[in-house]
Amino acid sequence: MRAPLATLPFWATALWLPVAVAAPAEPDWAAAGAETARLLSAYLQVDTTAPPGGELAGARHLAEVLAADGILAEVDEFAPGRANLVARLPARRPSGAGAVCLLSHIDVVTAVPARWDHPPLSGHIDADGVVWGRGALDMKGMGAVELEVLLLLARQGVELDRDVVLLAVADEEVDNQGILRAISRWEQIGCTHAVNEGGVGIQDMFFEGQVVFPISVGEKGYVWGQVVAEGEPGHGSTPIPDRAPERLVRAWEALAAHDPKPHWDPALITLLDAVGAQRGGLPGFILQRPALVRLLLRRKLMGNPLTRAVLTDTIHVTGFSGAEMPNVVPAEVRANVDARILPGTTPDQHIAVINELLDDLEGVRFELRSTTPGGSSPVDDPFYAALAAQLEAEGAQIAVGPAISPGFTDSIHLRRIGVHAYGLVPFILTEEELRTMHGDNERVSTTNLERGVRVLYRALIALAGPK
Repeated sequence: MRAPLATLPFWATALWLPVAVAAPAEPDWAAAGAETARLLSAYLQVDTTAPPGGELAGARHLAEVLAADGILAEVDEFAPGRANLVARLPARRPSGAGAVCLLSHIDVVTAVPARWDHPPLSGHIDADGVVWGRGALDMKGMGAVELEVLLLLARQGVELDRDVVLLAVADEEVDNQGILRAISRWEQIGCTHAVNEGGVGIQDMFFEGQVVFPISVGEKGYVWGQVVAEGEPGHGSTPIPDRAPERLVRAWEALAAHDPKPHWDPALITLLDAVGAQRGGLPGFILQRPALVRLLLRRKLMGNPLTRAVLTDTIHVTGFSGAEMPNVVPAEVRANVDARILPGTTPDQHIAVINELLDDLEGVRFELRSTTPGGSSPVDDPFYAALAAQLEAEGAQIAVGPAISPGFTDSIHLRRIGVHAYGLVPFILTEEELRTMHGDNERVSTTNLERGVRVLYRALIALAGPK
């Protein structure tokens, strides 16, 4: 047992006082980028296509990479072939602060090999250092970046004051069972903060030459269901008005005509302010004044489907079913509805809007499938600040700000248990590169992988490294 400080001589007490710890020299970023490209190439070759997923193979692969550096990892198989990976780098100078999770998902979506220039499971690295494969952007690329960052923190012997946890989960693309499994064990994982997929740097998003990094601080929730239309069945040879298909068309028209008012979330206003501050001039003057944004840019922002989805609660008919034979008018037909709600709108409120739009239509009803409310994390947070600062340090033409994502990721479940989750993939992409996500020829450059490692490593040093 240690003696009380008051009983020790002065020279001895000095040994017990906190001392400043110098930060280690930064890694060789070019070498780190090249290593990340090799790690990603091998990871892409592990088939974790969902369905069926097969994430157990991906989790075991990551565990083997970590083991080669002496880092133990747990592979948690919660269903046949479905597994999460958890690896922890413990704090060397614990401060009592909660752990930080580097979160990614192991599963990837399907691909059509005949449409690709290089096979989607090849992990091909071309002469320009571009890594090709399904998942290069969504989201094995970020998973490889997070893996490399954990390896570098361990190799550099960084005196962390909080644990850093690598968490790679299954089933993000379909049912989110991986993150729900992790949440059921969250007392052991112990993360108060997480970085996950989300905003990427978009080249020329608002102005030519400018890169905008929207860091996802929140995500829209959803109301999923079906519009059901019923009517008298009959033969297709004789058109008779007001049967089920015609009623469904009227329902679709009523939902499509819905014109909600924009909701100016503070995150959007802050992002536009950052864009304006970087841009300067008259555009910058306007963007830094919320009243002018609402007055002058409302029509333009509401006229773009992407920004309209950020500003409003949406109702989207995504498909139809019920008619099997061309010469038979069915008694019932259905339309799938994917409705998204901003943080602050409850599922019940949006269901009421849908029902009101359909209320006057005979033989039509809305059947609910499932709901999840939206959620957000605070912008006034040291982890958000560290991520934003490191992005801004990457170049003079970069604007960084918070954003509410129109889609959702595993982060939506973490926010429900109080985790401060931020969506960021520190890559700078063109519009053409963005389209390869879930599309053909998905790929990421070694330059982007190096940038991702540098930004995330430095952010963690700023948050949890030597002070």
